[in-house]
Amino acid sequence: MVYKVISFYRYVEISDPSGFRDAIRSFCKSHDIFGRILIGEEGINAACSGTLENINLFKDFLESGALFAGLFSGLTYREQDFESGHSYHKLVVRVRNEICAFGESVDLANKADYIEPSELESWYKENKDFIIIDVRNTYEYDVGHFKNATKVPTRVFSEFPAQVTKQLASSKDKDIVLYCTGGIRCEKASAYLKEQGFSKVRHIKGGIINYVNQFPDSKWEGGLFVFDDRKVSDVGKAVSGCLHCDTLTNGMINCYNLDCDRLFLCCSKCSSQFNHSCSSECKVASRRRESDYPLKNKKVISESKVIGEVSNYYSKANVMLVKLGDSGLSVGDSIIVNGVTTNGVSLVIGSMRDYDGKEIQKASAGEEVTIVVSDRVRVHDKVMIA
Repeated sequence: MVYKVISFYRYVEISDPSGFRDAIRSFCKSHDIFGRILIGEEGINAACSGTLENINLFKDFLESGALFAGLFSGLTYREQDFESGHSYHKLVVRVRNEICAFGESVDLANKADYIEPSELESWYKENKDFIIIDVRNTYEYDVGHFKNATKVPTRVFSEFPAQVTKQLASSKDKDIVLYCTGGIRCEKASAYLKEQGFSKVRHIKGGIINYVNQFPDSKWEGGLFVFDDRKVSDVGKAVSGCLHCDTLTNGMINCYNLDCDRLFLCCSKCSSQFNHSCSSECKVASRRRESDYPLKNKKVISESKVIGEVSNYYSKANVMLVKLGDSGLSVGDSIIVNGVTTNGVSLVIGSMRDYDGKEIQKASAGEEVTIVVSDRVRVHDKVMIA
């Protein structure tokens, strides 16, 4: 069953946030939709998951229902398919003073114009002189970012105004592009910068998700931090190292020490060795969480069994191209393909071809081979011996 993960927002005046909260919560509960939805007098900010059918019903409920009097008509959504069940473990619908906590009063009428992903792609290809600013927090940047992007050292979004004006003090006349996950933070950040005298500010329409959906494997480098149980959407090869051993990884966990709760990059080997903790001290702390919230039906497999990685997937032929690591592979072997959004696809290899299309019985370490699969897999998924 295909699940859909969507995020959306709209800055719009809402006179009765509590009433909207109750109506949305009731609908989501009755349609098995999980996620985090914030509502305030300034608008709505939401990210949620559900079956494709129920997500479509939710969209209709928001946009077409008389209850909201057209406030949410024409919403645009950032979407990702997710085949392992919910990407959220519960439903949270709350009223907040700010749906995106910035800490500075800005007039959203001053927000910058969008730049379409296609235009940004052209800017890169033309080597245009521009500054691209990551509006997200430091830990999000470390997982992945745009090529040549500037990191603003922040732990929370409310630290952004003070930090960014320091970094851009001498760049008021430069072309500046802002980006965040889905666009909501850039609305406020771009308005703030324009009010501070930065005249040539743009922000990416639809954020990172919209860009990588249109231009996979281009100017986005690394994974994408997401605010659900996945923590990282595996949209690119890892660019940052494990906190403990510096091995490149897209794995991110919260420290299991409840008094720390630090988000950090960690490979599976060190996660096990350090008991899912960021330090030796946290490893032996008395107040610890039992586990991360596991993805529904997710098969967790030891990384020691990894023999290769999916380097391409051809959907029309249901064929994956696998780059083998230090081990070989033979017809008749049982394998499992696992990834951030791939739910442990299992198969026995009935046939195998080399990179040139010749049928072979055995492949050596380091070779690339094609294998027919029954279920969809994704680039960067791990291939393991079952």
